[in-house]
Amino acid sequence: MLHELECVQCGKSFFNSDKHTKYCSRQCRYEAQKKYHICQHCGKPFYKLNGYRIKYCSPECQWAAFAEAHPKKPKKPKKVYTRACRYCGKMFTTTNKTKNYCSNECTYNQHLFDLRQQWKEQFVPQKKICKECGSEFMTECGDTHSVFCCTSCAKRFEKRKERSTLRHKKTVGRLHKIRNEQIAKTDCGDVSYAALYTRDKGVCQICGLPVHPDKGIDSDWGGSIDHIIPLSLGGKHSMSNCQLAHRICNSIKCQEGTGYSIAWEVKAKQDNYWRIKFEKEIELMKKLSHQNAELERGWGI
Repeated sequence: MLHELECVQCGKSFFNSDKHTKYCSRQCRYEAQKKYHICQHCGKPFYKLNGYRIKYCSPECQWAAFAEAHPKKPKKPKKVYTRACRYCGKMFTTTNKTKNYCSNECTYNQHLFDLRQQWKEQFVPQKKICKECGSEFMTECGDTHSVFCCTSCAKRFEKRKERSTLRHKKTVGRLHKIRNEQIAKTDCGDVSYAALYTRDKGVCQICGLPVHPDKGIDSDWGGSIDHIIPLSLGGKHSMSNCQLAHRICNSIKCQEGTGYSIAWEVKAKQDNYWRIKFEKEIELMKKLSHQNAELERGWGI
């Protein structure tokens, strides 16, 4: 005989031969036998398998309860130090009592400076001969051109290597062609080197030093015709726009206009390369004065 019953869990009516049955299905019986726990933080009921030792429904409630039980202590204010940077000297503030630099850049630069000082103390200078000018020099700590006495000699060596290439020869030929065309366009009469030498009394109009009478005596200190206003800037090829100058002075002047001058005594002190060049000029002038003195004695002047 079937009895109409009501499920204690879900409230649905069902038929069963046993009138003492309370649940309509196994699922309802399982749900009814679940044991719910109360969260000790939020108070909501929760179910977890084997959760008889669990106090909180979620990790969030667990962390919130821990934060309430262990409140954060207020941080003590850190001591502020005012110092001068060991590298740049700039004043800065810091909470680190061992910090001596205002930035990472100053820290790096100071450590690099200390290392260089250490290298300098351990460095042993060597005597070498310059690959370009042949003068003896002592190497210095940190030299990037140890086979040359100065940067100018290193640049001159590279320039001389470049001049021996076919590319440079083609460039020089093209520039000579352009120069000859400029002279042909602006030619205002004959320009005589001998007349120019006599007019300027054998003195270079750029540096003020005497020019050797022999035009081809030296590749640097021989005489040359210099255009006061360069042809490329609209100058004319005439006696009024030309002056006597050493080849080296003419080369250094390049595209400069009127009023350009060179003080070789000052320039020789700035660089070893120019010092050697200047000493060659002094030697040439000494030889010339010695030859002139012998000629005067021979003629009984």
